[in-house]
Amino acid sequence: MADTIFGSGNDQWVCPNDRQLALRAKLQTGWSVHTYQTEKQRRSQHLSPAEVEIILQVIQRAERLDILEQQRIGRLVERLETMRRNVMGNGLSQCLLCGEVLGFLGSSSVFCKDCRKKVCTKCGIEASPGQKRPLWLCKICSEQREVWKRSG
Repeated sequence: MADTIFGSGNDQWVCPNDRQLALRAKLQTGWSVHTYQTEKQRRSQHLSPAEVEIILQVIQRAERLDILEQQRIGRLVERLETMRRNVMGNGLSQCLLCGEVLGFLGSSSVFCKDCRKKVCTKCGIEASPGQKRPLWLCKICSEQREVWKRSG
C-alpha cells in the first residue's frame, strides 16, 4: 500500500497508513492526537515566560518537599532500626526491649499483637485503650506502624 501525499511545494505531508495511525493513537502522539486543532490554535497555547517561571518554581518547591519528606522517613527508619538493634531480652521469659524478667515473681507482661513477643507493661503500648480486651504492641511494632502511616 502506497503512502498518500497531500499538498504541494513546502506544504506537502504524508497521510500515515492505518498501522501507524493505530500506533500513534495508542501512544497518544502524532498529528492524529491534535486533529481537531488548527495550527493557529496550537500556536496560541504557548506559555509566557512568566508562566514558565511560575511553573518551574512550583516544580522546584515540590522537589524540595520530596527531599525533606525522604529525609524525614529516613530518620524514622533509622530510629526503628536502632530500636531493633538494642533489644535486651528474648521475648519469652524476659521483656523483649528492656530484658526485665517476666512472670510470677517478675513484672507483669503483655503480648504484642504484631510480633507475638512478650514485653513488660512499661515497654508495651496499649493500642486500643478502653476496650474490653485491650490490644498491646511493643514499642518496636508501634514505631513500625508509625513508619507505615507516615511513609504511605
